Amino acid sequence: MIARILEFVTGKDDFERVAYTENLERVNEYLKNRPLFFPIKPRRFLDAATFTQEELLELVKQGSEELDSDRLTLWILDIDGQKRLPAFSNRKRMETFSGKMSQRINKVFSLGCFEALVPDIAKQVDVDFIDVNLFSQKSWEIGIAKYRKQPS
Repeated sequence: MIARILEFVTGKDDFERVAYTENLERVNEYLKNRPLFFPIKPRRFLDAATFTQEELLELVKQGSEELDSDRLTLWILDIDGQKRLPAFSNRKRMETFSGKMSQRINKVFSLGCFEALVPDIAKQVDVDFIDVNLFSQKSWEIGIAKYRKQPS
């Protein structure tokens, strides 16, 4: 309850309040227990200028069915040659991302997500950065270091 009141007053959720401290150790420790939302790559896009209501309803239906399947793929962006995985501290920040992406690519899509801890995701994906709250007023970049065994 207190967290919701603080979010209403400050406009920042619990993750954002910790991240704004810019205390890297505290943020890293917090992310070990605080899941974030990770977007699932849409399988179908509609042309923003010409889609019909029927196409939109079908897109939403297919998006819902895909969320129930085991074939989910994270939406990894390629920005300036770097693999970047968007993540969000709340659904409102994810909606901001969805709207901005829709405008940038001039397409309509159904965006699903799932919650996971950053350390768990970092082990499973090949990305350079995780961008938390991308396209929001304030965002954070988490560098992902991959250690590869050197040949003997």
